[in-house]
Amino acid sequence: MMCDKNEIWVYNKGQYERELICAEKWLRLIYENPVIGAPLLFLLKRKMISYIYGLYCRTSFSARSIPHFIRQYQVDMTGCNGPYKNFADFFSREKEGVLMPLQPDVLGSPCEGLASVYTDIDTENLITAKGDYFSLAELFGDETLAKNYQGGSMLRIRLTPANYHRIHFFDNGTVTDIKYINGDLYSVSPLALNKIVRLYCRNKRAMVLFSSQNFGEVALVEVGATFVGSIVHTFDNGETVCRGQEAAFFLPGGSLLLIFLKKDLFKPEETLLKQSVDGYETKVMIGEVLGIKGVGL
Repeated sequence: MMCDKNEIWVYNKGQYERELICAEKWLRLIYENPVIGAPLLFLLKRKMISYIYGLYCRTSFSARSIPHFIRQYQVDMTGCNGPYKNFADFFSREKEGVLMPLQPDVLGSPCEGLASVYTDIDTENLITAKGDYFSLAELFGDETLAKNYQGGSMLRIRLTPANYHRIHFFDNGTVTDIKYINGDLYSVSPLALNKIVRLYCRNKRAMVLFSSQNFGEVALVEVGATFVGSIVHTFDNGETVCRGQEAAFFLPGGSLLLIFLKKDLFKPEETLLKQSVDGYETKVMIGEVLGIKGVGL
């Protein structure tokens, strides 16, 4: 397909569509303007800016922007019950009727967003965008753990500000460890990924190790972003959890979830894999099939 190189296109149910980027003009100014962008970026990545924005989002005044935001970014409000007292309340809204696939060997998306999949990964050279690479050891802050995922798979789900921002467990299992890693708060938009080297490893993030019943030892990395000052977990370390159970939610802003599965334990859905190879993210709803159990279990 022929697309304007300055636009971001995604795959959605058999067709390509232009991504509606929240605050696109500002993001392009910050990440693409060589003169004005640098000082604005220095301010934007600071935690204080996200903190101040978070305070605003918790005021009743911020609720006025909700109806316009829903219309402009075509937010799917199915299963979400308002009214919301402020924008933060709306952003971290709960959704009723969240379902995961009933088949135990099927991996449903743990969140809503734009998905990509990478197979047979090299833990020393994981791609982000336009040829930029990062090391899994740097992302995890644990070289020994990173080696366990050599040759495995990485699922990346980018949550835009318009998405439902709660994460649910995709399988039964047990949380075996939680680790928090401090960092900056760059945007996770493709506009930022194309500009900031090793962005995933530089942003604030949380890593959850999950011993799943059907997909083995999984590493979940929740990456914060601009205006996402907090990642709130709704489970305890060591807790045994059920498929579909809520796991976490992000506070206002875009964000990102990375899922790492060991070699031979996961086979991606064919259309998702093809679009990823072709360089397109795929729109997915929570519970939508991302793949099935591999041959290693």
